Amino acid sequence: MKQIFIAIVITCFMATISCSSEKIDEPLIEKITPQTKQFELEDFTSVGLKKNKTYKVEELPKALSAYFGFIRFNEPAEDGKGKKVVEYELRFYSSHEDAINYGAEYAEERVGPNAKLKKTHNPRWKEGLRDARLCIGDQFNTWKNSADCGQPKFNEFYIYGNVVILCEGRTQEIAKRNCNSIASKLEPSIESE
Repeated sequence: MKQIFIAIVITCFMATISCSSEKIDEPLIEKITPQTKQFELEDFTSVGLKKNKTYKVEELPKALSAYFGFIRFNEPAEDGKGKKVVEYELRFYSSHEDAINYGAEYAEERVGPNAKLKKTHNPRWKEGLRDARLCIGDQFNTWKNSADCGQPKFNEFYIYGNVVILCEGRTQEIAKRNCNSIASKLEPSIESE
């Protein structure tokens, strides 16, 4: 009996060690990360981003371009149906400083629970508002067309080099993971330059 107890303790100890030494696939990226590389849309498409839309940026101060798209990751979706697909909005600036000084406040208007997602909320940049909203239907289907389309699709943004990246996620924590996922895909391309 004593030998069985010792074997169980050793097995639990080994399992604890093996779980705690589990390798993390992605490096952790800070919310604001300077980079020497000037990113372009092609840097993102080369790591799997599919561009859906190009936005007009005349009313987005100092922005060079802005896009809406998605990445299909090689992992299961949260609901277990198919692959994980995450939508992003990318806003490109001429420098990291411009992205911070001109892009951060505009990005804050589009993310989180206080996002200005309708024209009646008076957002300063109106392009892509519809793409930034998430429609949540009535789960009990008690009312016809009772979807709430005022929820934010993007719950976090990162400034990665000269790009402001708005990241999809039902919660801020999920959105942070999704921001980290796209930014970490760019890391190998930076190291090779």
